[in-house]
Amino acid sequence: MVLIKLFFIFAKIGLLGFGGGYSIITMIQKELMALGWITAEEYANIAAISQMTPGPIAVNAATYVGYRVGGFWGSVLATLGVSLPSFVLVILAAHFILKFKESKAVEACMKGIRPVTVALIASACIFFAVESFVDLNLPLYINPGAFAIFVLAILASTLLKMDTILIIILSAVLGLVIL
Repeated sequence: MVLIKLFFIFAKIGLLGFGGGYSIITMIQKELMALGWITAEEYANIAAISQMTPGPIAVNAATYVGYRVGGFWGSVLATLGVSLPSFVLVILAAHFILKFKESKAVEACMKGIRPVTVALIASACIFFAVESFVDLNLPLYINPGAFAIFVLAILASTLLKMDTILIIILSAVLGLVIL
C-alpha cells in the first residue's frame, strides 16, 4: 500500500509541479510531512542533498524519499511517479505546440502560471530560511553562524562570481568549523 501511495503522491507532484524542482519543493514537503513520513529537519536535509547531487531536484528527492519510505521499489516507483507526468506532457506538448503556438489562450495560461511559480519558489525560500537560521525552541533567535555562512555564500556568488561547487564545499567546511 505504501508503494502505491508513493507512486501517486509523486505522480501528482510531477503533474502539478510547474516551474521545475525549486517550485515543487514546497509541494513535496507538505505532502510528506502530512503523512508523517519525514520531519521538517529531515526534509531540509533531503532537499539539500537533492540540490547537491547531479540531476533534477524533484527526481533526486523522489528517489531518496522513495528509498527511505519503501526501499528499492519505493525509490523506483517514486521516481517513476514524479517523472512520468512530465514525460507524457512533453510528448503531448511537442505534438500540439506548432498548432497552438500563436494561441492567446495558451499565452494567457502561461502568464497565469508564472506568478504561481514565483510564489512556490518564494515559499521554498522561506521554509529553508526558517530551517537554516531560526531555532523555533528559542523565540526570535537567529543562528549567527548559519546566517554568516549564508551572507558569505551570497557575496561569493554575486560579487566574486565564485564557482557554485566551490561555494558549497567552502560552506560545508565552514559549517564543520563554526556550527
